[in-house]
Order: sequence, then structure tokens, then C-alpha cells
Amino acid sequence: MCSTAVTISLLVAIGVLVTIPEAASSEQAKLRQEGGVFVTSSTLKWVDVKGHGIPQHAVPISEEDSTIVWCRSKQHGTYVSGSLINGACVVPFLNSVYITTKKFEVLVSVNGSARLLRVKWDKYRAPPPNSISPGHHILLAMHTTEDGEFHAGFLKPRERRVHIVVGDKVVKEDTAMILVEDEPLRYELRDIVLDVPRTEISPDETELTVVTLVNPGSSQQRIEEQATVTVRHLVYWGRVKGTLAGRSALVVNPDGEQRYLVWGDQNELDRAHHLTLQADLPPGTGTNARVLATIRKTEAPYTGQLTAVYADGSRLARTIQGLHMDQRLIELKAIYSPPYYLHNKTTLDMPPVTQVLYKSTTTTTTTTTTTTTTTSPAPAQASIAVPEAPKRGSLSTDSEPSSAPSLHGAFQPLMLFLILILLNTFRKTVDRI
Repeated sequence: MCSTAVTISLLVAIGVLVTIPEAASSEQAKLRQEGGVFVTSSTLKWVDVKGHGIPQHAVPISEEDSTIVWCRSKQHGTYVSGSLINGACVVPFLNSVYITTKKFEVLVSVNGSARLLRVKWDKYRAPPPNSISPGHHILLAMHTTEDGEFHAGFLKPRERRVHIVVGDKVVKEDTAMILVEDEPLRYELRDIVLDVPRTEISPDETELTVVTLVNPGSSQQRIEEQATVTVRHLVYWGRVKGTLAGRSALVVNPDGEQRYLVWGDQNELDRAHHLTLQADLPPGTGTNARVLATIRKTEAPYTGQLTAVYADGSRLARTIQGLHMDQRLIELKAIYSPPYYLHNKTTLDMPPVTQVLYKSTTTTTTTTTTTTTTTSPAPAQASIAVPEAPKRGSLSTDSEPSSAPSLHGAFQPLMLFLILILLNTFRKTVDRI
């Protein structure tokens, strides 16, 4: 793009500004890119004024005279461009000047969002990228005479000539200024104010995973299992008229949090949470931990200050209205089921245990619509104390079966008595011999 390009200010007062009724028809303008490909502009449109006067944010041809704006009219089925002077659209077509007062359209910057440049061109150069077209592969062009007067018309790239209106004649020139749309590199959204009365908030609970903790050992142990869950965080600030989707955007939330997003798209900011689940389990028992997430969905209209930042450092700020949608994690918790024995799956008569792993609290005020989010630390690990499993062969469900009585002490006197009888019998036998 030529370094001598002059920025056209679209914020100046343009004659008598009249808001175009919604019923007025409009069509997005076309831009010619490198290679001759035409794309649709997001910031410019052609508006059929239908006798309503100059619309708001109409694009002036020159900074010197903001009351003369760009227009186009259809001549013999072909759109050609020229200037709107005193309510009449004056355009060159072939070798004649056509003046239209009833059926024509005016070039308008959507909500004042377009930044336009005038780029020097001559017949030895290709048209600059993002040149604005009124239609049928021609481009908006103006020529300035030696005495400083400017004249509007169009460029035919294949012919490499500019057709302009000078007085009541059509003149062809080899040099001109081409009207070009400058696209922003990125956006900044600040000073956001949410419409609290029209805000809709709906919480939703969903199960993320189930983790089983078991203790197959012979003694009570603290069982620990690791788990990772991913929670989807969605952020969307709407498709605002006069903006380009897909550009990088710095968004400063009402609470001061700054985040880089993709403008005009639903941003998926997934976050992984690494969890440690613990339970004190007696031998031969287990428990199931259900990890649940409470998701809050918010939809709220908003106003804010949107600034478009361009390659040369220029900035264009305006107030916008849009719809904000946010889906984020509010609480993360684990619910431990009542313990059960591993050998027969018998569940003990005990209530489940709940462990809060993550929690954020949100406070919204109607004056500043500030959202403050705090993260509370996870509480102590869950501890499940249950009776031990009964030992094999026991019919009791007590933690330990009753001990059998000991018979060792009762047999000692009887054994001594029998030994004495045997000794006495042995002695009598010996005496007889």
C-alpha cells in the first residue's frame, strides 16, 4: 500500500445526517484483493436512501468537503460509481454523464467502523488490495486536478483507465486515488457493562468421571487414586456489525481480568483439573467416587468500548452493543458411595461422603456489574471409616468374631494322674519278676 495514502476520516459531520429506516435496502460492499478475487466487506455497505437524504456514516469522497459522498447507480444493468451532489447521483457511463435523483445508493460505513485510505495509482501499477468496488469488476476512484479540485468516478482495471466526471463531460485519466478499506489487525474491548436485568443464568450439574478406590489388603489403609478431568469454558462476545471475525481480541472483563480471544467466535478455553481422591478403607472394602461439575451458563446483553488497532498503529474506537455468553465451572466435587465388601459387594449402611474439590463464588452488582471469582482450597481428604470385613467361616458381621475359650490349663492335672498310674503299674511288674 502506498506510503502517501491519506486517511479518510469517517467521524466528521456529513451535511444533514439522517438515520436510514430499517426498511431501507442495503448490500454489503465488495473488495478486490490481490489476483482479482472479490470478497465481501464487513464494514461497508451500499444503502438505498429512497429520498431520505444523506445517511449517517456516509463515506465522503474527500476530507476537504464532507457533504459530497460516494454513490452508485445502475445504468443499462451495470453499476457505476460517482458522487452525490445536492441530492443527485452523478456518474460517468461510456462517454456520457448520467444524473439520477430517484434510484441510487450511498456508500456507508457500518456504525462508523470502517477506516478508509486513498492510495495513489497509475496505469503501470496493479490496483491496491482491498480496493472498493461498486460492482461489475470496477473500482471507486477519484482524480485531483492541478487546481486542487477532485472528481469522482471509477477505475476499469483491465482498461487501466479512470473514468471521471469533469463538469458535463467524461474524462479518462492515467492516474488516480483508489479508495481502499484498511482492515484492523486486532481488537480491544474495554469498559464492559452487562445488562443485569436482562441477564439469564442457568446452573447445570454433570458427571465427569467415576473413580473406584479399593483396599484388598489385610489391614486398614488410606487408599489414593489420581484422576484428571477436563472442564470446558466457553466465552463469546457476539458477532458485532462492522467487525471482522477471526481477529485476535484483548477483552478486559468488568472485574479487570484480561484475556486474549478470537473475536466473533465461540472460544473454547478447556481447563484440565488434576485431582487426588483419598479414602480410609478397612481391609477388603472399596468405594466409588463420582466426580461432579456444576456448570454455570450466562447470557447477557452488554455495551462496551471496542477499539480497532491497525498495522500502522492507528486506533479507531467506538461504542458497541452485543450479546455475551459464558459457560464456566462453578464447583467441582467428589461423592464417595457407601463402602462395600469386595468379596460379596455388600453395601454397608452408611451415608455417602461429599468432598468439595474446587469452588468459585460470583458476586454481581447492578451498579458496576463486576464479577469477582475466588477459588477456595480443597478441604481435607475424605475419610471413610467402616467396620472390617468378617473373617472366613464367621457368621457374624462384627469386625472381629468372639475368641474360642482356651482348654490347655484344664488338661494338665489329668496328664499327671495318668503318668502316676503308669509308673505304679510298671513298678509292680518289676517286683514280680
